[in-house]
Amino acid sequence: MADATRDLFVKKSFVVITGASRGLGKCIASKLVANLPRSSFFLFLSRNNAAQEIVASELSTSYPGAQIGSCKFDQGHLDQNIFDTLFTDVIKKHDLNVGDFEQAVIVHNCATVGDVSKYAWEMMEVASLQKFFDVNVTGMILLNSAFFKTFSGTKSRLIVNMTSDNSKIPYPTMSTYCASKSARDMYFRVLALEDPSIRVLSYSPGPCDTDMLANVRDKSSNKEFADDIKKFYSEGKVLTCDTSADKLVAVLRKNTFKNAEHVEYDDPL
Repeated sequence: MADATRDLFVKKSFVVITGASRGLGKCIASKLVANLPRSSFFLFLSRNNAAQEIVASELSTSYPGAQIGSCKFDQGHLDQNIFDTLFTDVIKKHDLNVGDFEQAVIVHNCATVGDVSKYAWEMMEVASLQKFFDVNVTGMILLNSAFFKTFSGTKSRLIVNMTSDNSKIPYPTMSTYCASKSARDMYFRVLALEDPSIRVLSYSPGPCDTDMLANVRDKSSNKEFADDIKKFYSEGKVLTCDTSADKLVAVLRKNTFKNAEHVEYDDPL
C-alpha cells in the first residue's frame, strides 16, 4: 500500500542514481533534484565521472542549495571492498549522518543492452556474457544490498527499478537484455514480498531517444525488428527522456502503485 500520510517528495532524502551522466539517468536526476527538499543529498554513480560531475555542477547552479555528490563507479567491477565501503565512505566524505534522513531512495538506472548482432543461440563468448550479467544483474543486486545495509534503520525506503517491456515480451536479438530485465523485476518482487515496508516501483520508460535505442536500431541483426524501431523514429513515437522522466515523477508523486508493480510509461496514472 502507498504511504498515504506523506508525499514522497516532502521528505529529506538520501538519493542514489546510477547512470546519471547522460540520457534518461540525467533527466531523472534533474527531476528529482528539482522536486525533493534542498536538505536532501544526491549521489550520482557512473563509470563516466567527468560527465556526471558536469551534470552535478549544472544542477547545483540551477537549484541553489542542492547537495550533490558524485563517485566513479563501475557496476560490473565486482570488488567486495567497493560494495562494502562505498556508502560509508561517501557519508564520511560529505560529513553526513544517516539518521538525519527521513527517506532513502535508490534509482537503478544503469544498464547495457548487450550484443544485438547475435541471436540467442550464438552467445558463445564467456567473458562478454559474464560482464553483461555482472553489470546488469549481479552488480545491481550487490549495490542494492549495500545501500539497504547502510540505510536499514531509515523509516521510508524506496527503490526505482528502471525496467522495460523487454522483461515481459521477447524481442529478437535481445535475449540477454530481456533475460536481465526479467531477472531484475523478479528480484525486486521477491524483495518486496520479504520486506513490504520497502516501496518498490519497476518503471518502464517507453521507447526513449537514447544511445541504447539507437544502438539497437542500427546494429540489430534482425532486419524486421530494426525496421520496426526505425519506424518508431520516423513516425515520431520515440519519447524524449525528459517526457518519460516527468511521467516517473508523476507516478511517484501519486504513490498509489502496488508494491513492486511493473508500470509502463503509457499506463494511466
